[in-house]
Amino acid sequence: MDVAMNIFAKPYQTALSVLSLLKHSGRHVGSVWLQFEPYGSQYDIVSPYAIAQYLSGKIGDRCRVFQPEYWLDLNAADPARLHEDAYRYGIRYQYAFEHSTSRRLFLMHNDVLILQDVLGFMLDQMGEAVAVGHLGQCWNCPAHVEILTREVMGCGPCDPLNYMNFQPDFDQLQQLYTLAQQKGIFARPYDQGFTGIFDQQSWPLPECRVNEWACLLDLEASRPVCVPNGPVLPPGAYRQCGPVCLDIGVEWFRGMHALGRFARHLDLSRHLKHWVGTGKVTARRYALAEENALKILLANFPDYCDWLRGTIGNKSLGVSDIRI
Repeated sequence: MDVAMNIFAKPYQTALSVLSLLKHSGRHVGSVWLQFEPYGSQYDIVSPYAIAQYLSGKIGDRCRVFQPEYWLDLNAADPARLHEDAYRYGIRYQYAFEHSTSRRLFLMHNDVLILQDVLGFMLDQMGEAVAVGHLGQCWNCPAHVEILTREVMGCGPCDPLNYMNFQPDFDQLQQLYTLAQQKGIFARPYDQGFTGIFDQQSWPLPECRVNEWACLLDLEASRPVCVPNGPVLPPGAYRQCGPVCLDIGVEWFRGMHALGRFARHLDLSRHLKHWVGTGKVTARRYALAEENALKILLANFPDYCDWLRGTIGNKSLGVSDIRI
């Protein structure tokens, strides 16, 4: 299967993500598609493109590098421009999604540490699912709060394992969000944009998706019905919903279920560690996350670190690499 990663800075975390995946699951990997955002970080000692250069030397043209002309950041793509190739390729993972010749495509963040053969595990569990991975951002969803679901629907809360059986109608969905606000329970303000989206299709819910920090997609089942071939937004796209966007992959998840497909939840905690939120809040957190990744690289991938020093005149790679 192919691997697709969207990269925004984090050169040490990126390298650790790719190298640990290849170490534990390399036998399953075809091409590695690296899609770079057009900016790095002022705090980086090495180039964010270093890992692409290194991989090209190791796996040749199986390392596929792409940088889109448009950077969509955290914004929804303009539907009126999705017919433009150059613009559409700005969607995360999109270039790999359209050009991979593999039957399946593994999406991953560039801040993931693989601990064991996650791809083999996912393949064994996939079956007829259109996607496997950790399902849902349930921590943001009122349907995951029992006092709300009991009052509105007379049942227990939704969770990743029973989401197929938790299908509120539109009135119930509205009530869940309204009641959450009344009780001071956090929920993203998607209800301000329900008209035209959730009044037409109330389920899957606004926080339902396969979390793309590590997920495996059935590319053969998905690509023919997704933009630019069909009406469904691709898995890397946001969609505007009121003052905020439905998160990456939510609209794709909804579109696939509307066509009768389903996803399967997997507990990946034994197979990987995802450093949620590190590196994008403050300069200090970014530096600490990178330094932590460097420590693991030095301990587990010394050949890469030796090569990497050569790209910066054999200087130190960071605090953890200071040699006396």
